[in-house]
Parts: sequence; C-alpha cells; structure tokens
Amino acid sequence: MKKLILGLVGLSLCTLGAMPAAKADDSSLSWWEKTTLTGTFNTSYNYNFNNPNPSANTGRVFDVRHNDFDFNRAELEIENAPVDWAKFRLDLAFGEDVAAVDGLKGGVIGVDEFGIQQAYVALTAPLGNGLTFTLGHFATLIGAEVIESAYNYNTSRSFLFGFAIPFTHTGVLASYDFNDHFSAALGVVNGWDTITDANKAKTVLWQMAFTPSDTLNFSLQGTLGPDADASVGAIGNDGDWLALVDFVLNWQPLEELVFQLNFDWANQQDFGRAAADWWGIAALVHYDWTEFFGLTVRGEMFDDNAGFRFGGGADHNLFEGTVTAHFNMGQGFETRLEYRHDHSDRAFFAKANGTLRKFQDTVSAEVLYKF
Repeated sequence: MKKLILGLVGLSLCTLGAMPAAKADDSSLSWWEKTTLTGTFNTSYNYNFNNPNPSANTGRVFDVRHNDFDFNRAELEIENAPVDWAKFRLDLAFGEDVAAVDGLKGGVIGVDEFGIQQAYVALTAPLGNGLTFTLGHFATLIGAEVIESAYNYNTSRSFLFGFAIPFTHTGVLASYDFNDHFSAALGVVNGWDTITDANKAKTVLWQMAFTPSDTLNFSLQGTLGPDADASVGAIGNDGDWLALVDFVLNWQPLEELVFQLNFDWANQQDFGRAAADWWGIAALVHYDWTEFFGLTVRGEMFDDNAGFRFGGGADHNLFEGTVTAHFNMGQGFETRLEYRHDHSDRAFFAKANGTLRKFQDTVSAEVLYKF
C-alpha cells in the first residue's frame, strides 16, 4: 500500500511537471504577496449545575472543565500559492482545545498545548476542470461541525462531532469538480486521527457533494477500512473493519436564516467480539434577528450500541438541546451565551457527591475573533 501511495504521488508530480511555467508576472511577486493569512481565537467560561466531582462535564469535547475560564484556541492559518496549480497550507494552533483533541482522539501531533491542525500540499493536474491531489495532514471531510469554534453556530460541539466521526486524516486525497453542482473526492489515509498508522492497513476516505442552488447544498461522505480509530485502541490490528457514513445538509432560504441537518451511522468490528454500531442525528436552526444579534437552536440524539463510544458495556441513548445567543461586535469579534441540556436513558452524568444522574445542564460564555 505504501508503494501504491508513493506511485500515485510520483505520477501526479510527473503530470504536474509537464505543465507550463508560471506567468512572468507571478514570478515577480514576493512570498508574502503569494501568501494568505487567516486565523481564529476563542476563550470561554463554563458552569455545570450538577457541580460535578471530579470537576468535568461528562460527554463533552472542548467545554470539559466546570466553573473554569479556558483559553480554548488561537489558530494561524497560512496558505501559500506560488502558482495557480499548487499551494501549501499550514495551520498552527495553541490552547487547551489542542491538547484535548490529541488526548481524546489518540493523535500524535502536539506537545502540551501546541499542535499542527493541518499541513499539506495541494497540486492540481490539468485534467478536465482540474484534478486536485491533496497530500499530507488535513481536516476530515466528515461532519457538519469543525474544530474551530468561530466557524460553528454553537459554542459546544455535538455528540456526533465528538464521538461519531474523526477529526483529521493523513494521506492522499483526490478531488474533482465535475461542474458547478457536483463534486467528488476519494483518498487513502492512515485511518482516524493519526499521523503514523497504528497498523499495516489503510482506510478509504470518500465524498460526494451536491449544490443544486446558491441556497442549498448537501453531501454524503465516509470512511471504510480495516483500521479502527486510535481512540478505541486499535494498535496493530489489521482485521476489524470500521465503516462510517455521514450526511450533511445546509439550506439558507433567506440571508439571515440557516437550516442544518447532520446524520451519522457507523459500524465497528471490535476485536473478535460482536460488531458494535452507533448512529445519531442533529439539526439546528440559526436566525440573525439584527446585524448585532442572532440565535441558534440545536437538537440531537445519539444511539450508542453496547456503550461502544461512551463506555459502560450497555446500550446507551443520549439527547441534547442547545440554545446559543450571538452578539456580533463587528471587526471579526463576537460574544456568545449558551445554555445546554444533556439527557441520558441511564445514569451517566457526574454529580457533586461523585454519584451519577441522567442529566446535566450547563451555561457558557465565549468571546471569539476571526480574521
């Protein structure tokens, strides 16, 4: 498989080598003139009315600490395009969210609270509308939410984001826009959330995306391979297949109104035991009442067969409802206030005395900046 990947890389580079040289005026541009810098920053405070002991919110991804001020994330996104058929992307991140991603998902990137979110080259071959090869470490195609809070509608992440899907991949991905309405991608990667493969097997990453109009887009994507994600301890295991299918729909009938739907289903062969599966669905509505104020409402359910993703060894159903108020302060700054209620069909959420109950309620405040 490694020889296959090297062969594909070599083939794409040979194809690109036959391209015409960059225009003369391009060569006169400095490195900075060919480089785009963007980034995000967010900091937050979270309070759990269960007053949990230990002081952590159960089933959360980044908003884990109770009654704590968090420096979540500062990210610098550097993209350099020396010619129109090649670019390099490097995303550098610092903050508590980086350590949480590496710790929860079993990644090997990051030292303490510093991490590399993405590092890849994208090379476009002159085939049809342009066949693009992305090689390196890149964010997943899967899911409605992303790691950076500034690019999401809610402060807290859904159960689907935290426990149903991967965050990142390392490998090669080919993508092609057939026309203005349909695109597809197919790649070979080192499984879920890892740089160095935990075994000798590889995982296929795929996507089909449709944009029927300027207001509607939806996509179907997933992974398939004998390569379980690192968070379930699949080191050295080549035989147990992990299959994931993800569906995302975005509809914006009005400039100020957005509907979003996300569905996930996955099946994992668990080291000789009976296969486990998990699925869930999340939906949100966002509305900007004014240029200053907006509101997002999200509802979600997650079915964890045999407690495979959340632990406990028994079937587990989780539900959550979230309301997020947005205050747009202009110039890239935003403040959010959020209330969230989580509910389980069994005692799951920690209380102050160390016992468990079926629900938890949290409130949070967040300040964001993006440029």
